[in-house]
Amino acid sequence: MIGMNIRVLRQKKNITQKDLAESMGVSRQAVCMWETGKRDLKVTTLNKMAEVFNVPVHNIIGGSIMVKKGEKKVRFEVTAPAASKVTLTGDFNAWNKSGVALKKDKSGVWSTDMSLKPGKYQYKYIVDGQWKTDPANRATVRNTYGTENSVKEVA
Repeated sequence: MIGMNIRVLRQKKNITQKDLAESMGVSRQAVCMWETGKRDLKVTTLNKMAEVFNVPVHNIIGGSIMVKKGEKKVRFEVTAPAASKVTLTGDFNAWNKSGVALKKDKSGVWSTDMSLKPGKYQYKYIVDGQWKTDPANRATVRNTYGTENSVKEVA
């Protein structure tokens, strides 16, 4: 299923296996093996691929978020109709600057679903390269850089 999703996304974007391989820093054979299911993808590879395709990771792994036992499905969304790229980063992904790609709907709302364990999570959106707190969430905390992070509590 993952391999088929990779192939479909690649073809929708008019990207060859060679082009995808070059943009990810891997061989064309690696892409071929992912598409045929002969090689598994690492989480870091999935994140990079989602960035290349500009889609949430769950679009690659199966279209809907898989919620692990003991975790909850959590939606993150931000309105940014003029933005060309929005990602999400926070302590749930070690503040990875690549972040988790959000998908834009027709009304300009960018969103993604994540599977998270109960707890408090600090996060920010990266909108066209600019780090932003969640304007729809008043819960914030000061970070070590003297700015604010949004906080989401998962019960």
